[in-house]
Amino acid sequence: MKIILFTDTFLPQINGVVTSVVNFSRELAKRGHIVYIFTTKQKRQPKVNLGKNIYIHYFPSGNWFIDYPDLKLVNPQIVKTMSMVSKIKPDIIHVNAPSPHAWTALLCARVYKIPIIGTYHTLISDFLKHSKMKHVNPEIGKKLTWDYTRSYYNNLDLVIAPSEAIRKELISQKIKKEIKVVSNGVDTKLFYPEKMQKKGNRILHVGRISYEKNIDVLLKAFRIVLRKIPDAKLDIVGEGPNLEELRQMSRKLKIDTNVRFLGRIEHTKLRGVYCAYDAFATASTIETEGLVILEAMACGLPVVGVNCRAIPYIVKNDFNGYVAEPFNEREMASYIGKIIKDEKSRHKFSLNSIKTSRKFSLENSVEAIERIYERTASEKKKKKKEKSWAFRRKAR
Repeated sequence: MKIILFTDTFLPQINGVVTSVVNFSRELAKRGHIVYIFTTKQKRQPKVNLGKNIYIHYFPSGNWFIDYPDLKLVNPQIVKTMSMVSKIKPDIIHVNAPSPHAWTALLCARVYKIPIIGTYHTLISDFLKHSKMKHVNPEIGKKLTWDYTRSYYNNLDLVIAPSEAIRKELISQKIKKEIKVVSNGVDTKLFYPEKMQKKGNRILHVGRISYEKNIDVLLKAFRIVLRKIPDAKLDIVGEGPNLEELRQMSRKLKIDTNVRFLGRIEHTKLRGVYCAYDAFATASTIETEGLVILEAMACGLPVVGVNCRAIPYIVKNDFNGYVAEPFNEREMASYIGKIIKDEKSRHKFSLNSIKTSRKFSLENSVEAIERIYERTASEKKKKKKEKSWAFRRKAR
């Protein structure tokens, strides 16, 4: 099959959408498919080569309604894009966000009668502080973003949710198209456990350093942990607009000697990082799946997360970790303390984390997406034939 993936985020950025696009592209290409990626051109765009049968096309970008460093959206070039799509003649189009770029994809799909599907990766309504709508009443802002989301996804042939939690949320928000759950998939060939000397007191967080990840809650929880376990360590990997603010917060909380901000680490080097720690912790309430959580699990880490959206579907209390109530730093601190102090439970959780991650393997996800592509394309062709026969009968 020929597949075009539309995405507004791509390498060198590191986030769940980029990881998903890169992983799926590589695996689909290995299976003999030809993949085209239509994405944003960065100011200093490094040369990216994902391998045979993968072609990357860059488009100019702008800030649009986004107020977030390093995140831009494609400036739609309708004529150019339609010309490229016409020449490629794809079997399917797959969009990864309801951006202006994605509306161009929808126009191409309609004009050229190409099946189009879309993955709902990001809860846009939870990111309003990163938009020009940050001064709008939050309830009005959420309503407007969900109205916009419905107007896009209800025009697709099929919608993909990365987790059951998000499938339910989309249904509750009146997305009426068929919704299939397909995990973004954790690459278990890249992320797997490694025996390392561990002390039981090292906690890791990986992710974007931004307000919606609630890292401030994690820092407050860790301050409570230190009262009983003064040699505990917390390392935070990632970069983002709130980095300096959180550094200052750690100093204000007087925990900065036990907390390190390690900055950005290349995705391919993260396995060695995960494997050096004893547990993973996150206070994020916006996870549509939580790919970094699955990567940590694949490396054998127990997880302390929150009981919100996708996390409780993969983190089970007293099985592979714990989930605290959102924004409850005392409960989160209690669970982190339990994992640090109880080596026997930590070992059991570690084994169960590995088992859990295998259910979400990249291989399983690619097989699922491949079946969806083939079925959606087949159904589109069947409908086109039926319409053609109906038109001929009327003409007679």
